[in-house]
Amino acid sequence: MTDVAVAETPNIKDLVTAKEIDTDTLMAMLGQKDLSSTSSESTKAYLPRLSIEHNTEDDDGNSLPRGKWRVRDANGETVHSDTVIFRPFLRRYMYSVWDQGQQSYSSMTIQASSFGDKFFDTTGGLKCGKIDRKELDLLAPDDPARTLQAGIKCSQIIYGTVALSGNAEAVPHAWYAKGSNFMPVSDWIKTLEKQGKLLFNTRALLSTVKQKYGGNIFYKANIEVKDSVEFVPKGDVPLLESFMDIVNLHNSDIEEKYKESRKDFEDVEIVDSLDE
Repeated sequence: MTDVAVAETPNIKDLVTAKEIDTDTLMAMLGQKDLSSTSSESTKAYLPRLSIEHNTEDDDGNSLPRGKWRVRDANGETVHSDTVIFRPFLRRYMYSVWDQGQQSYSSMTIQASSFGDKFFDTTGGLKCGKIDRKELDLLAPDDPARTLQAGIKCSQIIYGTVALSGNAEAVPHAWYAKGSNFMPVSDWIKTLEKQGKLLFNTRALLSTVKQKYGGNIFYKANIEVKDSVEFVPKGDVPLLESFMDIVNLHNSDIEEKYKESRKDFEDVEIVDSLDE
């Protein structure tokens, strides 16, 4: 049976409260910097999602403000806003496949801090079957595999806090940035890395921009740096640890499903070998 090796994670509290902060290690843990290129080689926690409203009406036929940000306020109510103030704490990557017919994910990976990690998935494979660009270019234009590959999405999951204004209470959220929002988020975090700034020391003002591609109209995120904020251990360490706990719970669940699927594969292989 295939073993899933989980790397030992440094204590986040020790890192952020150290007299001399190891910025590279902390950035890697936050998912802000990929160190893999320089190296040799239950109850589910829930967070409200920060997202752009793409629907024009809800299930009851009520109108929705398409193109605005959809968030939960401090009272737990869903609200829409033209802009929100977002403070990122942690980034992870994840691959998934959405089954439109079943309205659920048919495959999903662990949440990893680096593309150099192994993305174990719920079907016993890696990356939900996603292949790299070179392999994709070798496929014929009419190869059905191209359609399957297009359905495998990579998301950046940014854990952080959202406030509707500078004085409003900040509420923990998770932002799944994918599609047209993937690169703006990547570029923003890369800029912070180049400036030597840690994720949680920055707040951004998020708005949306209307886009048109062919006959399709959609909205993408516009990210502007608002200000710098100080990391306050008393409140921020427990918050960061809670985000890490959510990731660990998710990954434990995915790893168990990965192991179960691998066992099924191995059982089938044994039966096939006996039939030969």
